[in-house]
Amino acid sequence: MNVSVDGAFVYFTIPILGGIPITQTAVSSWVVTILLIIACIKLGKNLQKRPTGVQVLVEKGVSLIYDLTASAMGAHNIGWAPLMGTIFLCSVGGSLIGLTGFLRSATADLSCTLVWALMVSVIIWYNNIKNNGVVGWLQGFTEPVVVMTPMNLVSEIAQPLSMAFRHFGNVAGGGVINSIIYTAFSMLSSLVLGLIASQGWLVGGVLMVVGVALWIVKREKLLFKILAAVSFVLGLFGILQAMGILSGVPVLAFGIPAVLSCYFDIFSGFVQALVFTLLSMVYISGSLPEPSEEVEA
Repeated sequence: MNVSVDGAFVYFTIPILGGIPITQTAVSSWVVTILLIIACIKLGKNLQKRPTGVQVLVEKGVSLIYDLTASAMGAHNIGWAPLMGTIFLCSVGGSLIGLTGFLRSATADLSCTLVWALMVSVIIWYNNIKNNGVVGWLQGFTEPVVVMTPMNLVSEIAQPLSMAFRHFGNVAGGGVINSIIYTAFSMLSSLVLGLIASQGWLVGGVLMVVGVALWIVKREKLLFKILAAVSFVLGLFGILQAMGILSGVPVLAFGIPAVLSCYFDIFSGFVQALVFTLLSMVYISGSLPEPSEEVEA
């Protein structure tokens, strides 16, 4: 995942309204939006009454979104399913776009997740004002007693902030952890292979022989297989570095950071998108009770 501790880089500034900076986050968000639009247009064409192939998967995904919306928000709020699906897809795309290596994950920028959270809050406030009027909405801040007004106001502010920081913190934190692990393995690679290469071919050759011997003698034991593979690979890479072929290449940084990325970037990205979407459903549904409940109130 492409995450910088210093924040999003500014590509250029549009010289209007005092200057509008175009950051990595903005570009990533545009790319995700364009890709989603193209996918919707492409997948929405030539639909068949008897779906096959990709259409089956698309219809299953749409059904899941509608079922989840009906379950979390109530059947009377099923019309919010497209918005919830959009939030989920934008969140997933915004997180996974960082795997390209040259684009920053949009959700790793607090400004992105904060805008989404504020959008949810605005929808809640609009629904409350629509159902109860401005006076009724304002009276909600004084319940159950007047002295609770500050706490109610804090709650309204804390809701979008908690949603934004939760999503941003998990995605950005995963990217930072990946960067630290990659740096650590790069330094370890430079240290270990440098020591092996400094002895010429001798140490590297011995490690390779030991690795082959362990594999042959203890090939039925998984632990010895692992030790044999590590010994052989270290010896081989040490010799290659002594020859100048792999000089400066962080060999030991290959593989392990990529495996960890499957969790921090892919799995965590999907989980955070689902959590943010579910919270949006729950909060919005609280401002949209069933018609019967409105009459009783």
